[in-house]
Amino acid sequence: MVTAQETKAGRIICLSNTFDQQYVNVRREEVLAYFGIEKRRNLWRCLELASGRQLIVLSSPPKASKRRRARWLAPLETRFDQHPQFICANWDIPKLRVPLSWLFYAIHVVRYTRDGDIVLIDNYEIVYVIAAWAAHLRRKVRFILDYEDGKHLIDKGIYFVLSRIAEALGRPLLSAAVVAAPALQKRLPRNLPVELAPGFYSSQFDPSQRDSSSDDLHFLYSGSLDKARGVDLLLAAVDLLPPNGWRLHITGAGELEDQVREFARASNVCFHATLPSEPYERLLRKCHVGLNCQRVSDPISEVTFPSKVFSYLRSGLVVLSSRASDVPSICGDAGLYYDDDTAETVARSMKQIMENFATIKRQSAQGLMVMDQYSLSGTSARLRELFAKCHLV
Repeated sequence: MVTAQETKAGRIICLSNTFDQQYVNVRREEVLAYFGIEKRRNLWRCLELASGRQLIVLSSPPKASKRRRARWLAPLETRFDQHPQFICANWDIPKLRVPLSWLFYAIHVVRYTRDGDIVLIDNYEIVYVIAAWAAHLRRKVRFILDYEDGKHLIDKGIYFVLSRIAEALGRPLLSAAVVAAPALQKRLPRNLPVELAPGFYSSQFDPSQRDSSSDDLHFLYSGSLDKARGVDLLLAAVDLLPPNGWRLHITGAGELEDQVREFARASNVCFHATLPSEPYERLLRKCHVGLNCQRVSDPISEVTFPSKVFSYLRSGLVVLSSRASDVPSICGDAGLYYDDDTAETVARSMKQIMENFATIKRQSAQGLMVMDQYSLSGTSARLRELFAKCHLV
């Protein structure tokens, strides 16, 4: 285990509450599920390769999913993927947990940062920005924004206010930014060096791993179960499909979960809830088409990129997607796209794939040739150029 005394200056310090199963095993407490582990794992590996620096993760304890009583959470050392991860202490007290975390986390970040470090801020969140300013006042460090999610731009109430404050305070600190969606660049200071990293593609999928035990065409939707992601459109589209020759698998959680569960009892729909990584990989090998039904008309499409698209592509699935979040500009001919946020359009596109799967599969495979820029090596090379431009290497 790497300790604070063993780490040296010149590292990348990630301010992020990301965690994986290693944290859960050590803390031994059920916590709210975290999505996007694979994207973080790949991006942080690329940052290490691009900079030649060790990367460590500084985090505040995630919220327990079931416990409601107050509890003192002692500091904890664990790992995220291959990276040392240091979790700060906190009094997990209802209604006070969040503001207390700002104080404990800021102290934690100042303690672990050293002169010469690069500090990676995980989105414009107030807890990270307060800690970044504490480090800025005490250490000689540089800051990069990992702009993965701009949902704060469409939040309501107190979260909207806090996020706008965090954005205003965070912008002056930045030396560069890595963004997941092209539209997020509009929220950054003018002339700030920026690199795009919407997801990661690998062409190492072995077609022989595909589960071909069924003659049906298997569709997969994975992600948040809500109207913004078009899950209601997808369910309505099912009623417009032929009765046989297909199966639809849905995995994830969200506000429409009960509706999905009920729907799955009387149709060709299989609901898997939220799956751990290994069962999810087995499901991917069973499917042929990955669905991204995110609404173009929903504000969330201006502030996020559906990382599920890259999971589908890496697993050899044909991708059927809306045009939300500039997916066509990033994936090009590697996907098949539809224009309208209607169940009829979704159903018509699914039928098109069912009727012409072999041809569409072949065309998508040809389109994947342009995806090397989003491989681990391609992204590392682009980040290396970003670091050089900002004199961070």
